[in-house]
Amino acid sequence: MPIWQLLVTIALTWAATLTLTLGAEEIKVTVYEGPKSCPDFDAEKNPIKIQTDCSVAFHFTAYDNATGKRIESSHDLGVAPSFPVGQGKVIAGLDQGLIGLCKHSKANIVIPPHLAYGTRGKPEQGVTKDTILRYEVEIIDIQPPVPNDFKHIDSNKDWKISRSEAKYYFDSKDQNVDIDALFESEDTDGDDYVSWEEFTGPKGAEGPPPPRQKQQTQEPDPLEQAAAVFQQMDTDRDGKISKEELAATFDALGEKMSDEFWDESDANGDGFVSIEEFFGDPGHEEL
Repeated sequence: MPIWQLLVTIALTWAATLTLTLGAEEIKVTVYEGPKSCPDFDAEKNPIKIQTDCSVAFHFTAYDNATGKRIESSHDLGVAPSFPVGQGKVIAGLDQGLIGLCKHSKANIVIPPHLAYGTRGKPEQGVTKDTILRYEVEIIDIQPPVPNDFKHIDSNKDWKISRSEAKYYFDSKDQNVDIDALFESEDTDGDDYVSWEEFTGPKGAEGPPPPRQKQQTQEPDPLEQAAAVFQQMDTDRDGKISKEELAATFDALGEKMSDEFWDESDANGDGFVSIEEFFGDPGHEEL
């Protein structure tokens, strides 16, 4: 294997190790005002505790937990946003941290980077891949989940229902439904799928995300990941990896770096692996 591919493989393996380590960090939720515990429903069967799929209206202010820098706030807009919890409408840490909070409570939710904006961060707001976020939230209102048959039928979550998905769903409910008649009625554009827009049954409060949001949820490019890990390996931030820094990476993986590997990695023999040497030239079989 060319040395550039070996180095990238090491980088990605180390990235996986870092991810496992970060995964041990937990979301920390601290209620500082209002009810700390409550039943799921009040006497009128209205929800007063946040559960998955409930629509929640809440005010928030986000801070960099380390510096206290204010990042953004719903108060600036003058309106409390509302969305169904647990459906990926916001960062994972907030989606998870809100569950279990009571109506009219105020809480701090501390979110580790891997459950916030991940390796890409959110540079336009000063959020890096290492930023731990703290959200001050105030729960204004909780509404029961909106019935959503579309979500249950669309088993592969591609925002359209195929004939096989519809048949499987109704068979599992022991409902004898004429699939051909259903599609003749619902599939208005004749593409043999029923989209969220075409579906006339209960389908929740919100449709598919716009294309920009879909793009943001794609997996990071492996080479972008490797570049980010190059920066992690470069512990003294001098833009190059020393022999000691690369050896430390091997140690973290429970391996020992050989002198031969270092000599091949440091192609120009200057005692460092530059970013160019790290990736090398994929057009060559060997450096």
